[in-house]
Amino acid sequence: MKQPPATTASQLSAQTQQPDVIVIQKRTALERYAAEFNSDSGRSYFLRDGQSDQILQRAHDQHCETLDRLLTELTHKNISFGLYTLDDLASDTHTSFSFYQSGKPSGLTPKRSLVICVGGDGTLLRASHYVGGDVALVGLNSVPMHSVGHLCQLSPDTLLSGLAEILENKRKPKWVRRLISRTSTGTILPYALNDIYFGHQHPASASRYSLNIEGPHACSEKQLSSGVWIASPSGSTAAIRSYGLGLLQPTSNQFLLAVREPYSPPGHHLNLTRMTLDGDNEHITLFSRMRHGMVCMDGPMTACILGFGESLEIGLGREGMLKLFL
Repeated sequence: MKQPPATTASQLSAQTQQPDVIVIQKRTALERYAAEFNSDSGRSYFLRDGQSDQILQRAHDQHCETLDRLLTELTHKNISFGLYTLDDLASDTHTSFSFYQSGKPSGLTPKRSLVICVGGDGTLLRASHYVGGDVALVGLNSVPMHSVGHLCQLSPDTLLSGLAEILENKRKPKWVRRLISRTSTGTILPYALNDIYFGHQHPASASRYSLNIEGPHACSEKQLSSGVWIASPSGSTAAIRSYGLGLLQPTSNQFLLAVREPYSPPGHHLNLTRMTLDGDNEHITLFSRMRHGMVCMDGPMTACILGFGESLEIGLGREGMLKLFL
């Protein structure tokens, strides 16, 4: 199995100091599932799923080759870099890394104010939680045949030319808004570039909550459903797209809400199930009527429990804006 480029002594030095740029890479499927694939039961599952060792190996090798090309190009341009995985960002051993919060510096503050994500949209979304302020983010879809890269501007084919334009300031990032959420318990949650899911911790249980729309036309409703999606402009192409609310430009000041499988008791009709909201003048407050409510930020990897009587406020405030190459 081809390994990702090893970290050299100079790169370790860059990581302990302040590198010019920071590179965040994903772990490939072959790396994540190597132990299972080498077992008889695991290999049988992957083969039934149509994923042979050759397919996983090719995807892994292409990722490593793309990463190696990027690091080689940075080295040729005398640009120092810190190289980390998503696991590094979340690890307790890297205490300097924290979710970006407006007015507070994050751990990802390279000299050139550039963070490069090597993977797909999932890698970029998780890395975005640590980026903000003057630091810009760009995605490099390392294996386009196997990764979704809707938010990734670079690919293996455009890596060299696109990277040169970014480093020479010939290509500019766009300011995009993220969802900002606050819990009544004070839990620190990252800004969501894609979407937020709120519902019962167990997917087979009903979600009970009160939904309040705060703003010039305030309204409220008690609901029973399978949960709620709230999507940022960038997230309008993700899960919430199936609810027919239409697509938003990533730079839009609007955000979306969709209720999953709403239940209306006899003689009652729910009104607040699909909405396009004004991020400048409206925000959402959700009051949990569940002991085991759960909030997920940009997928399942970052989540917290919202118990009975606790609340979650969600908006599209400007303080959460991110510089993203689109």
